[in-house]
Amino acid sequence: MALTCGPTEFKARFPEFSTITDPRIQIFIDDSMLLINETTWGKLYSIAVCYLTAHYLALAEQSSNGDSGSVGNVASQAVDGTSISFNNPAMSSTSQAFYNSTSYGQRFYSLIRSLGIGASTV
Repeated sequence: MALTCGPTEFKARFPEFSTITDPRIQIFIDDSMLLINETTWGKLYSIAVCYLTAHYLALAEQSSNGDSGSVGNVASQAVDGTSISFNNPAMSSTSQAFYNSTSYGQRFYSLIRSLGIGASTV
């Protein structure tokens, strides 16, 4: 099965990463391909690679920008006191909590669940 998630396809799917260089995106694609078994994922392989790539790339970009990477549903916020609270659903595993840290990871985790496999077998 041919991979259809190269930098060009990745940027078409995720235009929010359009300013990231193709070589940097390719590094994360390569990393994702090492972690995802093509036989297990079948026809979802390419989309899984894209979402896992986006997850890792988003975390890397947040880190390089000094962001803590906190992501979730905002429950409350304050302006002058600079306070924000998140309402995250209960996590059943450490892996799920890791994937919940970005919207791309959340989508990737939902793909894992659709296959009926645990995150440890990706």
